[in-house]
Amino acid sequence: MVNRRIKAALFLCLAMVLAVSCDTISKFLSARYPIHEIGLVRYSVTIPIAIFVAWSALRSAQIGLMNWRPLLLRGLLIATGNLLFMLAAATISLADGVAIYFTMPFFVAGIVPFILGEKVPLLRWFVIAVGFGGVLVMTRPGSTIFQPEALLALGCAFLYGLGQVLTRRVDQSLPTSVTSLWQSAVFTLFYAGFAFAFYALDLGEAGNKSLAFLTRAWSFPTPIDIGMMMLAGVLSSLQLPLVVYAYKHAEASFIAPFEYTAMIWAVMWGVIVFGDVPDQMTLIGAAIVIVAGLFMVRFDRSTPLP
Repeated sequence: MVNRRIKAALFLCLAMVLAVSCDTISKFLSARYPIHEIGLVRYSVTIPIAIFVAWSALRSAQIGLMNWRPLLLRGLLIATGNLLFMLAAATISLADGVAIYFTMPFFVAGIVPFILGEKVPLLRWFVIAVGFGGVLVMTRPGSTIFQPEALLALGCAFLYGLGQVLTRRVDQSLPTSVTSLWQSAVFTLFYAGFAFAFYALDLGEAGNKSLAFLTRAWSFPTPIDIGMMMLAGVLSSLQLPLVVYAYKHAEASFIAPFEYTAMIWAVMWGVIVFGDVPDQMTLIGAAIVIVAGLFMVRFDRSTPLP
C-alpha cells in the first residue's frame, strides 16, 4: 500500500515537469496567437495518442460510459482551470502563476471531507501549511504578484483541485488510459467551442495581455510555432495519464502537495526562456517546498491510511 502511494507521488512529480514545459510553450506563444488556437492544436494532438494508448481497453468495451457524468464534469473543471491559468500567465510570470496555483492543496484538503469522506490528519495539514509557507517566501505578498490577473490563477487552483478530487469518484477499475482519453476529448471540445465563439464574435485584440490572449484573432502559425503547439500536445499526452494514476491510487490530500515540485521547473524555464532570474528568497522558499514534500513521504511510510 505504501509503495503504491510513493509511486503515485513520483508519477505526479514527473507530470509536473511535463506540465510546466507545456505552460512555458503556451506562454511563449501567447503574444502571437490566441489561447483557443494554441489549446485546440495542442489538445487535438492528444486525441490520437490517447486512443492509441487506450486501444486495448477500448477493444474490450471499457469506454467509461457508466462514469460519463463525473468524467465530463472533471474534464470541464480542469479545462476551465487550465484556461484561467494560461490567461494569468500571459501577464504575470510563470513562477508567480505556479506559486498562486499552489493554494490548490488547501482547496483539496478542504473539499475531500465533504466529497470523499477522507480524514485529513493534523500533521498532514501542518506539512501542507509549511509547503505553502515556502510559496509565500518565494512570492512575498505585496509584490507585483498581486496583480488582478493573479486572481485567475487562484480560480485555476480551486477548479483544478475540485476536478482532481472528482477523479476519486470515477470507477477505480476504469483504466487510466480511458480516463485520460476522456480528458483529452473534453479539452479539445472545450477549446474548439471557444475558437468558434471568438471567431464568430470577432472582438479584436484588447490592450490587456491576458484579455488579448483570449480575444486575439486567429493567424496561421509558422512551421516552428505549430511544431511547438504540437510538441505541447505530445507532452500533455504523457502528462495526463500520470496525473490520473496519481490521484486514483493515493488520497487527494496526500498526493496534492507533490505538485509543489512544479515550482522548480517554473523557475528554471523562467530563467532560460523569459530571463526571470530568481533571487535568494525564491531559492529559500523552493527549498522549504521540497523539504515539506519529502517529509510527507517519510511521514506516510510509518503512518497507516487515514
